[in-house]
Amino acid sequence: MSVSKIKILFSSKVMKNGSWLYILQIFNTLAPLLTLPYITRVLGASQFGVFSFSLNLIGYFQVIVEYGFNLSGSRKVAVARDKEEVERIYSAIMTSKVILCVATFFLMLLICQILSVNEMQFISMIVLYSMVIGLSLQQTWLFQGMQDMKYITIINVFARTLSVILIFLFVKEPSDIYIYCLLYAITFLLGGIISVIIIKNKLGIAFHIPSIKDVKTELQDGWYIFTTSAMTKVFSGFGITILGFTSTESSVGIFSAIQKIPIIISMMFAPIGQVIYPYISKYYIESFEKGIQKVKKISMVIMPIVVIICIILILNSKYVVNLLFGDSYVAYYVLLIPLTLWMLLGILNNFLGVQIVVASGHEKEYSIAFNWGFISLILFNVALGFIWGLYGIAVAALVAELVLTLALIYQIKKISKKFREENKLKLIDMK
Repeated sequence: MSVSKIKILFSSKVMKNGSWLYILQIFNTLAPLLTLPYITRVLGASQFGVFSFSLNLIGYFQVIVEYGFNLSGSRKVAVARDKEEVERIYSAIMTSKVILCVATFFLMLLICQILSVNEMQFISMIVLYSMVIGLSLQQTWLFQGMQDMKYITIINVFARTLSVILIFLFVKEPSDIYIYCLLYAITFLLGGIISVIIIKNKLGIAFHIPSIKDVKTELQDGWYIFTTSAMTKVFSGFGITILGFTSTESSVGIFSAIQKIPIIISMMFAPIGQVIYPYISKYYIESFEKGIQKVKKISMVIMPIVVIICIILILNSKYVVNLLFGDSYVAYYVLLIPLTLWMLLGILNNFLGVQIVVASGHEKEYSIAFNWGFISLILFNVALGFIWGLYGIAVAALVAELVLTLALIYQIKKISKKFREENKLKLIDMK
């Protein structure tokens, strides 16, 4: 690559957004690295289990409110022709998210009533629901689509830093679980409020009451991505859900803590997918082959790094668990091995699913692949969970992710074949 091309790359929006996202991701990674060892010891496995199970259930409502807008909305904004179109998209999606937020709150109350959750669990969920309110206001997809991640990064870094400081100041014993829930959620709530102000005052994007047709269109366009996002949440949280209903709070706490290790590491790679998604989407407008070649080049750089990290983590799993969580958790260090491999496949599946299948406009095929993964997850969690307990849940996550990988590869081959046949027909017509 020539010097001039390197200069163009580093001055591009893609590189600038990548830099801002990595600053954000560094903070998002450092925050749990700083607080998790402290919280797991202060709250203890049982209380941390209550928090983890509550957070896990709230995560399902979060997925409903975020719908599929993070991908469908950002792609629309990336190719929008003018400011008026951006404002129409923003207003329709903002309205949709607020409606979904109100609806899911009442749904949560109904579920708590049906399941007869205990008082501590119920209060924890009510407090943590402020996360969902914050996420309904926080329009990250808009900043992502406009390829201007500076503001959202500054907002979240400020909110996250404040949250970490307050956690160390006020969470001192197991009975402080409600305080921890509030301080954990405040990052999202504060971030959402500030982002709305910035969208109006800095970006100059105005909110207009949308038509029912526009809201319906955005919900329809995001449907397939929503179903796969919901399944993604199930992929990451179903094990904790099963444990929450069938095992002890301590078991939930132990599994949740160890699972956080690969989750935190995978967070470091998330900005890559967020940055390249609108960039890659434009190449698919030219041709499917151009888009897929771009994805291949990027993945050939990233995936070897992920593999090396996974090998190091597996070889040092016992030491890592003991260092982060202490003696109460170290006996279960073997859980980290299948969960690390689960992380590896998860990062690979982002390239296969989001950057190839979804970015090329094949949300339906993406949803079909996830259906196979979802079915396998349910079956293996139930079967292996009853046989091997905590360890069965970890292995089930890995097996289901592998099924998803194979399903995505199959869909990509089908899409490639379709485009090759279409190109052949075009050549014949030209002759």
